[in-house]
Amino acid sequence: MIQQFQHENPFWAWMGFTIDEHAMALGNAVVRVKIRPEFLQHQRLIHGGVMSALVDSCGAWAFAMNHEESLRTINLAVQYLDPTPPDAEELVARGTLVRAGRRIVVADVSVSAGHEEMVARGQVLYSRASSPRF
Repeated sequence: MIQQFQHENPFWAWMGFTIDEHAMALGNAVVRVKIRPEFLQHQRLIHGGVMSALVDSCGAWAFAMNHEESLRTINLAVQYLDPTPPDAEELVARGTLVRAGRRIVVADVSVSAGHEEMVARGQVLYSRASSPRF
């Protein structure tokens, strides 16, 4: 399932997002990405767009773990809480499905830099697509 989900998302491959298989086995949605130089903005901090893409993707994975439908993002809100420490090697997003209604899906996501404190959090609102994912 993980390989198929990642295969249908070429953006994930391009960004380097990976699903934590151990977390999935425990029923948790965790998406990781190794920090690359291309992710930094002019102040040498992680660009907000990278963080928001990670939030959006992890929220979708929280839904996809137990549902067959595709999703379309309606709204994405991200709070950038702290700069990512300069020595951080990866970002880790943890998603929780808040609501999976007939039409609307809501997910909360927190992002940490490795094992450090949370650096961002977000909430994503999706609409369910009528077609199956695969």
